[in-house]
Order: sequence, then C-alpha cells, then structure tokens
Amino acid sequence: MRVVIKPYSVFRDKLKGEVVLEFSGNEILVKDILEKLESLFSISSTGVKPIIIINDEVVGEKSVVRGEFVELHLVPPFSGG
Repeated sequence: MRVVIKPYSVFRDKLKGEVVLEFSGNEILVKDILEKLESLFSISSTGVKPIIIINDEVVGEKSVVRGEFVELHLVPPFSGG
C-alpha cells in the first residue's frame, strides 16, 4: 500500500512537504501510519494532536485503511465561525 501524506500548517513544517510511505499489504490501521510518521519525523514534538482526513472523512486512529493507494491529510485542530 502506498500512503501519500499531505501535511498542513505545523505538520508541513515538520515533514517539509508531502511524504510517501509504503506498507506491505492493502490494509492498515491509521494508528500504524501515525506510528511510522512518529518514528521518522517525531510529529508529537509539535505539541498538536493531528486530525486525520481520508477520502474527505475525518477518521480515528482505530480506523482501517484499505486499498493500494491512499491520500491522507494531516491537519492540526481547527475551528470555524
């Protein structure tokens, strides 16, 4: 599985732009993707818990991602008004 990480705001600063990760198989937990990002980029050092968006839907760490290609948006919390 190829996962393209599209980071925003503080996460873009930390990852220095878009990142592509490769995983074996066509199914993975969001938690496993975040753990890989943590090991490579120490994303927790931003002090911000990310919101994960896949296919225009906010998903949690326990969500399962399926397919050969996934685009994951890594964004900080936000509010509207």
